[in-house]
Amino acid sequence: MDAWKGKCGTGSGADTWTSGFEGPWTVNPIQWDNSYFTTLVGHNWTNSTGPGGKQQWHSSEKPQGLGAFGGSEEIMMLTSDVALLNDPMYLDIVNEFAGDSTALDEAFAAAWHKLTTSAFGNDDNARCTGAAPYVASPAKDAAAPSASPSTSAASGLLTSCMMGFLLAVSVLALN
Repeated sequence: MDAWKGKCGTGSGADTWTSGFEGPWTVNPIQWDNSYFTTLVGHNWTNSTGPGGKQQWHSSEKPQGLGAFGGSEEIMMLTSDVALLNDPMYLDIVNEFAGDSTALDEAFAAAWHKLTTSAFGNDDNARCTGAAPYVASPAKDAAAPSASPSTSAASGLLTSCMMGFLLAVSVLALN
């Protein structure tokens, strides 16, 4: 018996059900880079109804990314993505990551370390407690402008985003 098959054929590929949000966020969603941030700041976004019937944001320039079933699809953003452009603290972080992929890599490393080694306030359940804390590059910290967002704020943003990403990856791994 295949628990994933359900009433929708194979339960994978063209037979999957989605949340209704349809489209990639980047040109190449299976490659690690800062293109999510460059795409977010590089276009003007307008609210529309996506092909899945949900409200999502598209650019009038219609940038294209890899499609879920081959070919290409129009890149989209969610309200939570566009909201990052309307908050001064998060906009600073978005602009930093759009302009400096090393800053993104370092903040991601700090967020990943926090996500995988801490118990988020529940010290009795902490994992990997012997792990050394993540330390950002002193050279980058010294060269960073004083107005640069803190690693802590950037790490917090990425930790929140990563939790959603890890949930999505876990679901995909089950299919």
